[in-house]
Amino acid sequence: MAICVTTMPAAGADLCNFELHFGRIDAVLYTRAEATDAMTLASDAAEWADRISNSDALTASGTPAPIRYHYVQGEWPLPELTETEVSAGRVAFTNPKNTIPLAVDDTGATNAALLATEQGTTKRRRVWLIADGQLHGGNSGYLMDLTYTGRIIPGARTEKQTIQIILKYEGKQTAPITSVVPIFS
Repeated sequence: MAICVTTMPAAGADLCNFELHFGRIDAVLYTRAEATDAMTLASDAAEWADRISNSDALTASGTPAPIRYHYVQGEWPLPELTETEVSAGRVAFTNPKNTIPLAVDDTGATNAALLATEQGTTKRRRVWLIADGQLHGGNSGYLMDLTYTGRIIPGARTEKQTIQIILKYEGKQTAPITSVVPIFS
């Protein structure tokens, strides 16, 4: 007879000092998906400052690549989970399948050229997200499929145009840390 090990991670519940975080995703950061492109320490502001550049040339394979970023409006909705019955009447779930829609409202010449090059092309990237001052993705970033899907041109004169990005990721969300990424100053 097998004995299953039960884990009980700590849980937070404080009636006086609860921790709330509010939405939306404010920034997406991404780079090439090689192992050497991960951050050494995501809590190191100096490392972020050295790596972040929206214009530096791509480095040779094996050398940490520059990290690009956009200011965005977006959300990380609940993932798709598929329930499947396994032996002995038990139930298991597949890895969470996440689809994250983002809107870039900087539709100037640089991002328009980026869209013209990348639209409809899906590329595997290391991705970090910033929401409510918290960095999601840890040292490695999430390995996500990033697709620039197109530009929305609304019918009303007062609505802004946006460039749409879709991120797809299969896996769990990591615990966020306080962001030290120097892009909001």
